[in-house]
Amino acid sequence: MSVKRSQPCSEVSSIRVLPILHWLTTAIENITPSWFSCVMGTGILAICMTLSPVEIPLIEYAALGLWIVDVVLFVFLLLIWGLHHTRYPVLKGRRLHSFIYAQSLGAPPMACFTIASGFMLIGQEVLDPSLCVLVAQILWVCGVLGSLFSAVVVPYFMFTHHNLNAEQTYGSWLLPVVPLIGAAVPSAMLVKYWPTSLHLEILMLNYVLWGTGMVLAAIVIVLFYSRLVYHKVPQGALVPTLWLVIGPLGQSTTAILALGKQARNHLPSFADILQGGGVAYGLVAWGFGLYWLALAIMMTLRAARVHLPFNLSWWSFIYPLGVMTTGTYALYEHVPTYLFMGCGLVLLFLLTVLWLVVSTWTVYHISKCLRRS
Repeated sequence: MSVKRSQPCSEVSSIRVLPILHWLTTAIENITPSWFSCVMGTGILAICMTLSPVEIPLIEYAALGLWIVDVVLFVFLLLIWGLHHTRYPVLKGRRLHSFIYAQSLGAPPMACFTIASGFMLIGQEVLDPSLCVLVAQILWVCGVLGSLFSAVVVPYFMFTHHNLNAEQTYGSWLLPVVPLIGAAVPSAMLVKYWPTSLHLEILMLNYVLWGTGMVLAAIVIVLFYSRLVYHKVPQGALVPTLWLVIGPLGQSTTAILALGKQARNHLPSFADILQGGGVAYGLVAWGFGLYWLALAIMMTLRAARVHLPFNLSWWSFIYPLGVMTTGTYALYEHVPTYLFMGCGLVLLFLLTVLWLVVSTWTVYHISKCLRRS
């Protein structure tokens, strides 16, 4: 009778490790900036939970857990993306000629701003505050450089290289320009930590970035509205991009109100004008944001009845809704009414549900890819 020899432990371990190595190799080869939308979505949910004006049991622990997951995910994606550019340096220039890839270049700087805000709002509760400020400052500088790159270079390639027509106007056109608006939110929290001589300079820089981003976003929103009227709602995987319009509206409201608070310290002669103008702008943008949210929900439900396949664009549901929620909180801080408090709670609930759905589908598809490996 023959006895079967069991496999050595080293062979068994190598068999288990090989699929993971194969998956990592595939991830390094195929990673795109779109993956940073997962960081944006998870981070904004943690921030919304932290800033909620209503006391909810255990919400601070949920926010902390989400923030830790978000930081780990951000570091992992940075590592994979860095290895991609190290291993495939030739593709770096060619990528910009890909319209879809170029549109997603706004995601990494927005992820930087989201993580920076998380360090200031959540990280200081569990880590050394000076370390959190330093990390947030580094991320903010990287985010500003990245947002300037995407806001200038991507439209340049759209004007000179990409062959586009009116029917190809999608909400994703906002992605390269909205990081200019997002820079103001973490910066408002960081102003006092820079050298005193830079306080006013950084405040003015953020107003300029905010204004530039909003003008560009307004142009794209008008073009997208026109596309929807004349060419109807896009189908399939492009439907979630409808939600991206909400992003600059909520983000700009949060940003302009945060900058207005800093203006009181550094521009006292204009503080009332800037704060009052910020509230007035926020009310207009917030109202239009709710209007577009209603349209986006209706068009998404309509598309879901036909076919709405899962892909990374589903994360477009999350971040725009998140910044709409922070914009609602910011307005509640200046105009404490039940309207903003109630809307903030509803938006937070919807945001949490959507995050659970999208993150579950994302994990499911990643595990499916691992099993295939």
